[in-house]
Amino acid sequence: MLRLLRTRNFSLLWWGGLISNMGDWMLLVGLSYEVYRRTESTLGPMGTVISFLLPSILLGSIAGVFVDRWDRRRLMVWVNIVLAILLLPLLLLNVTGVWIAYLVLIASSCVETLFQPAQTALVPRLIEGTEAELVTANSLIGVSMHLARLIGPAIGGVAFAVGGLLAVTLADAASFLISAGMLALIRGPSFRPVRTDSIEHAAASAWNRVVAEWRDGLRVTRSHPILRSLLYFMSITRIGEGLTWVLFVPWVVVALHSDQAGYGALLSTQAIGGVAGAIVIGRYANRINPLFLLIGGALLFGMIDLGLFTYPAVFPHIWPALIVMVVVGVPGAAMQASWVTLPQMHTNDSHRGRVMGAIGTVGALGSLVGALLGGILGTVVPVVALLIVQGTGYVIGGLVVIAMTRGERVAAAPELG
Repeated sequence: MLRLLRTRNFSLLWWGGLISNMGDWMLLVGLSYEVYRRTESTLGPMGTVISFLLPSILLGSIAGVFVDRWDRRRLMVWVNIVLAILLLPLLLLNVTGVWIAYLVLIASSCVETLFQPAQTALVPRLIEGTEAELVTANSLIGVSMHLARLIGPAIGGVAFAVGGLLAVTLADAASFLISAGMLALIRGPSFRPVRTDSIEHAAASAWNRVVAEWRDGLRVTRSHPILRSLLYFMSITRIGEGLTWVLFVPWVVVALHSDQAGYGALLSTQAIGGVAGAIVIGRYANRINPLFLLIGGALLFGMIDLGLFTYPAVFPHIWPALIVMVVVGVPGAAMQASWVTLPQMHTNDSHRGRVMGAIGTVGALGSLVGALLGGILGTVVPVVALLIVQGTGYVIGGLVVIAMTRGERVAAAPELG
């Protein structure tokens, strides 16, 4: 597993991602608090969620078209630089009011729709190994994300207490620039997608080419049973995730009879579980069929979640939740690594950006639906009853994948590089 981190290009991608994600979590801590303090309403935080998700829903799929046109390494460098610049208006929050935060989130999210598909499409070109190492590579990226989630808020809380929003904004902007510099050091002959366009396509107008390429990406996603099953899986499971974003704090307070300290402890153990789970999956699951990893991870994750969110009805104490948060990291990491690996293996390099864009768009739409339902129903329906949706969704999602991929083998697309 560590061999990949000794690979120069992948190591630069990994460390760059860790640094920029830490900066994001630092800003999230300070900005969330500042928005809530200024609005004195739960509508303020809901506005930040909507501002973040809407661009992914509206632009995520079309962004994949450009990911499949341009040099992906160079694209990721420029996305980081632009994101650093877009954060600067937050320094004027005291002058402009809280609305500037929503504009910054919307603009940043629009630009960021290009980054995740580009990274996912780039990874197979960097690992210098076999398809079996894709699970390991994606698990290592999961380790990076959870480490950032564990470390970033702690540093961000201290930075915000000392320097306010100014400190965490500048720290996040600096993290983007550092990440851009590390990505710029990645070397290779070319990271432009491998593709062949017909004469008719080349002769079409610019707009017609974009539409044609977008439709072609959707066709590829819908025509492959495994890729099509991922669309359904993401749409189902992300509704529960959106609900959890909104209702997790009320669950801690109402069901567990805990407080801010308990909430912080749960977030920390969740991140620890994510790191541990990603390490386990990366170390031992790289030769397991990723489709089996996705199905098994979803079913196990869903059943554990059902127990996690309902046990306080008979035992309203926090310590079992702290243990479960660590344990659930293993099936969670299995799902994360496998749903990223499957499109990489079943999509030609020429279409990876569009396929990942389509899957990400469906997931963002599901998250938005869940967040809105949580905000509306959370005032009239018991929190525990609503959070059952998350665990149930993962069980249903796993069963849907089983039904839609019956008889399918996980085999590579004609091109991996």
